[in-house]
Amino acid sequence: MGKLITISRDYGCGALELSKVMAKGLGYEYLDNALIIDLAKKMKTSEGELKSYEDGTSIGLFKFINRYMTDALVKTILGDDFSYVDDKSYKAALEGFFSDLADQGNVVAVGRAAQCILGDRDDVVRIRLVAPMEYRKRFLVAKQKVSLVDAGHILAKKDKERVAYHNALFFSYFNDPTLYHATINLGVVPQDTAIGMIKALL
Repeated sequence: MGKLITISRDYGCGALELSKVMAKGLGYEYLDNALIIDLAKKMKTSEGELKSYEDGTSIGLFKFINRYMTDALVKTILGDDFSYVDDKSYKAALEGFFSDLADQGNVVAVGRAAQCILGDRDDVVRIRLVAPMEYRKRFLVAKQKVSLVDAGHILAKKDKERVAYHNALFFSYFNDPTLYHATINLGVVPQDTAIGMIKALL
């Protein structure tokens, strides 16, 4: 059984693209915030039922999400206000969810502070992917077709949200290097090289 790889990232550094390529190359499942948000919306509109949502390749990922998708989890994922992220049921849901993912293995999971939850597990590789601000701005300009000024505003908002999330829920700073096996600067390290570095830790 392969390990769970958790990815913490700077928004707009290319981490999602890298993680998808790496998961495909390893034959791992891939999970990121966008997938969880989509599922949360499904949960909210279908009163907790995930019917016909298997994508044909999952080996239980959606069942894990269904099991732990509490009202608190749905509200926190879909909401812009972080005032309720200290909800015990939300944190318990995340802890149970990521613990099960680690038990399963063979998953690349991006976001949701998994590095804080699974910091004491030997079967988890915790990675932080970063890039300089100017690199991130240019990445968003190309990816989202926004102006350089708008890209700066988007990044500032995202960075502020991440600090609020980690501080409120885990009382930790996600840039703490001791949380990770490695921090890789995608502004200077090519994607294939970065993937090779992560694979060497498995």
